[in-house]
Amino acid sequence: MKLVVATLSFLFLISCAVEDDYVQFQIEQVFSDNLEQTIKVDIIYVQSSVASNQSFYNLDETAFIQNLNGSFFHRYGIGLEIGDIQTLINDELYDLRDNSGEESRVFLAQTQDLYNKNRMNIYIIKRSHTDAIAGIGKNQRALITDEFLFTATAPHEIGHALGLFHSTIEGNVMSKIRPHMRKDFTNAQVDQMKNAMKKIEEF
Repeated sequence: MKLVVATLSFLFLISCAVEDDYVQFQIEQVFSDNLEQTIKVDIIYVQSSVASNQSFYNLDETAFIQNLNGSFFHRYGIGLEIGDIQTLINDELYDLRDNSGEESRVFLAQTQDLYNKNRMNIYIIKRSHTDAIAGIGKNQRALITDEFLFTATAPHEIGHALGLFHSTIEGNVMSKIRPHMRKDFTNAQVDQMKNAMKKIEEF
């Protein structure tokens, strides 16, 4: 019984379902040249073997990283930099609807040997290929569905990937309460992310 509870708690931690359809809270962007900790971010587009020659994504990677920095990270002395941009052909991960309830396990298993251990790794899949999952994060890896890249889902999952747990504080980026209101990290969360980034950099 304890094992079942622990497993469910683990999955609850890293699987973040969409809780509402409210308009995202508008955050004034802040950029800084005085950053205490930076990390490179590899962006990995997940595609299927059937359609591996087609591009299903239309993302401006530079704008994506700038939005993360300006809206959520630079104000805390944290900087994200674009690393490599790749494509991963993986049918199991591409269509997570086939793994409903097992999304987190499948994500971590399918990427276990396919991520750069001295960088943050963001995997992108189509929103239509999941059942109520906007994103997943753990162990330097974040999976974000394409429709939620420019919402607070992205920094939320990056927070998980850097070791943060869910918060009960409304408005906190790691909160599951009214996710459209997410905007702030606590000082303790910032310190934890910086420490995690430093360890990743030194790997």
